[in-house]
Amino acid sequence: MKKYQQLKNIFKRVSQLQYAQRILMWDEAVMMPHGAQESRANTVATLNRTIQKMIMNKKVKALIQDARLEDGLSDWDQANLNLIEKKHIRATCLPLKLTEESTKASIRCEQAWRKLRPENNWNDFLPYFEKSFRLVKEMAVRESQALGLDPYDAMLDTYSPGFNQKNIDNIFSLLKQTLPPLVQQIYSNQQTDQIQIPSGPFSIDDQKMLGLTAMKALQFDFNRGRLDVSHHPFCSGSPVDVRVTTRYDENEFITSLFGICHETGHALYEQGLPAQWLEQPVGHIDSMTMHESQSLLIEMQVCRSLPYVEYLLPLVINQFGQQPAFTVDNLYRMVTRVQPGLIRVNADEVTYPLHIILRYELEKNLMNDSLTIKDLPAAWDELMTAYLGISTKDNFENGVMQDVHWPGGAFGYFPSYTLGRLMAAQLYNQFESAHPKFNEDIKQGRFELLINWLHTHVHSSASSLPVDDLLRKVTGKPLSSESFLAHIRQRYLT
Repeated sequence: MKKYQQLKNIFKRVSQLQYAQRILMWDEAVMMPHGAQESRANTVATLNRTIQKMIMNKKVKALIQDARLEDGLSDWDQANLNLIEKKHIRATCLPLKLTEESTKASIRCEQAWRKLRPENNWNDFLPYFEKSFRLVKEMAVRESQALGLDPYDAMLDTYSPGFNQKNIDNIFSLLKQTLPPLVQQIYSNQQTDQIQIPSGPFSIDDQKMLGLTAMKALQFDFNRGRLDVSHHPFCSGSPVDVRVTTRYDENEFITSLFGICHETGHALYEQGLPAQWLEQPVGHIDSMTMHESQSLLIEMQVCRSLPYVEYLLPLVINQFGQQPAFTVDNLYRMVTRVQPGLIRVNADEVTYPLHIILRYELEKNLMNDSLTIKDLPAAWDELMTAYLGISTKDNFENGVMQDVHWPGGAFGYFPSYTLGRLMAAQLYNQFESAHPKFNEDIKQGRFELLINWLHTHVHSSASSLPVDDLLRKVTGKPLSSESFLAHIRQRYLT
């Protein structure tokens, strides 16, 4: 396996450079001084160009062809070789200058977004956004030609391999039909609920301590990770150096806490990957759909459950003191309140998929040229009004500018949230069927059984199997909305 080993050595170096790139971008979002913005954009662009040049080298193509003929490759080796070849194809079809310019444009666009979003300043943001999207779209068109895909399908394939517009349309069409009447029914049922809003302020230090306690209980390994603050919560770094971020508001603590729970789900996946493959493509997560399934399983299935609120309440009282709002019933009503709202990251789990479907449909229209970036705010307002009954006219900050994904160039990412949510429900349903008394563990803050199950059945597989194959292996079924909709009806209507 001499040729294959040479390939592994090349991609080991690629992995190390990618780790450096992720830490540079984490630093850019968390603690880099403002004056370094232009230099950081140029540095990351150069690093991305260097990584691409290593992957697209003609020597890599020859090694792939020769490695195919070698004996003794395991199933994991074959999966790794397939991923290496796909990365080579993607890298080869893109001019190095395009990669460099697109990287710079997306970083500058995200930097502008951080400044201009709080100002509700769409007009000044527009030129950054238009340039970044134009370059991202050009890359998608080139990749689509190399991969034999529609350009938007090439974007989707970047984040959710195995999914395309055809199968996503089928899934989202059912949710568009099913969720609006469920939202109305649940919303009507909850109108008689009396919710007492906790009285702040809640200091950032206290909120951080609560979050760290939650992370520790969920088995986060602080020897291989840390918690910080950013404009938009995220998880990055590497499996041996996981960087989790959240954001705090002293007027309330729920958003930061559940943001931490969500990102901890991502982090646990990273920390559960097989150590012997961490510097190869097969040892990384190829699917953000599966990645989002792990974060949403922790946040939605576990941490917004009644048993978790029973576990959480003493921690909240210990951190913030006693007050009338701090009861199990009141906190549970707060974290399971269903009400259409403007902000995706604050949305309840019933209305959340509608936020994703909106973004998915807008992305499709941008890619098929039936919509321009300039006209995006009006189209956003139209769909928000249709799907959630809320207008965003002239409210760019809480409308089209609310997410970091588009400013950062991550078109095609959004569907992974709802596909991942369906996957989370399906996986958790399988776990519960095997461990029907786990709710008692949750009440006591014991999550080892679940995390070990996820390590065994999901995390340890990394990218050695296509997502649908892994899901069938664990649950016996392909992805569907059945478990998710059953969960919604059980939690909110039973």
